[in-house]
Amino acid sequence: MRDIVEVVPGPLKVALAGLILLSALLLGGYLMSALRSRRLARQRHELLQDVGLLQAALLPPVPASIGSVAVSVAYRPSDGPGAGGDFYDAVALPGGRAGFVLGDVSGHGREALSHTAFMRHTLRAYLEAGLEPRVALQVADRVAGAHLGGDFATAIIAVHDPKQGTLTYAAAGHPAPIVLGESGHDPVIATSSPPIGWNLPTGLRQTTIPLAAGSRAFLYTDGLEEAPTGHGELLGRDRLTEIAADCGPDASAAEILDRVVSEASEARDDMAACLIIPAAEVTSHAVRSEQLELFGADTDADLLTGFLAGCGVPALEAARARAQAATQVRLRGGALVTVHLGDDETRVEVLPRDIESIEAASRRPTLAALDG
Repeated sequence: MRDIVEVVPGPLKVALAGLILLSALLLGGYLMSALRSRRLARQRHELLQDVGLLQAALLPPVPASIGSVAVSVAYRPSDGPGAGGDFYDAVALPGGRAGFVLGDVSGHGREALSHTAFMRHTLRAYLEAGLEPRVALQVADRVAGAHLGGDFATAIIAVHDPKQGTLTYAAAGHPAPIVLGESGHDPVIATSSPPIGWNLPTGLRQTTIPLAAGSRAFLYTDGLEEAPTGHGELLGRDRLTEIAADCGPDASAAEILDRVVSEASEARDDMAACLIIPAAEVTSHAVRSEQLELFGADTDADLLTGFLAGCGVPALEAARARAQAATQVRLRGGALVTVHLGDDETRVEVLPRDIESIEAASRRPTLAALDG
């Protein structure tokens, strides 16, 4: 080896030495880069674990039964970095009723967690204060702007009444529940209310359906129906309904969510779900009703026309309802239009909007504390 080195010309020795040094530097840089990448990956994993634990702390434990319904909830974070804004809650209400809150705050990360906590606690407090779902959304929208910092939230609030055997719900930019069993129906999506924080009137629509033994309601965030299944397609509400039905009447929310995940090519968004199953003794003679609140805006006529058409109200009955609503808006500043969808007939009821009760609700001590 020494003989070979001795016959190598001097300039070439210098070049070889430089090449060896460069190789050593490159190898060292590669090793440092690999170590740095491993360290960053470990730190990212630890951060995601910390954020996941924090988010789990914001999702409260829900008892297996509340009032006269069995309840199950499930949550799955997205595959991406940072915590998402999905949330749920359930609370026992007076009279054996059960209240449910489920929603999704835009954004990810620690700021989204703060907004998520605010929305969950706010909506729960409004339910506990005795507000019906649509009014709770209206009042929440009034105080959300100062807290969401430019983000927005979709939400659904539902209340089950075992004495009436009904589920009353209102949504703000959020999917309607999937109702399975005897009470299964297609939701009226005409004039759906926008999300909280869009600076648009929301909480204008409310639905009451019979929900007794033999039926169940599946509340979920849009991450389920928007899960990609490959070839550029999304799961969709129709397929989600099929999955929920195929899982059977004894399935839990977690089992339905697992089926969704198994069909999805990836989890781009968080997924949260709540399944409500009435007990065997719950009966109902109620009919489904759809409500729209008008507040004297220029868009009232178009809203009401689309709403009545979506409910399948006959033309003559719709014309009468529009005239009555216009009178109430002119005299009282607003109107509450309810369509009762019976098996034999569709009946429309027009009442004055109770503006005073909404303003009074906003000033209740429980709500004023949240606003401040």
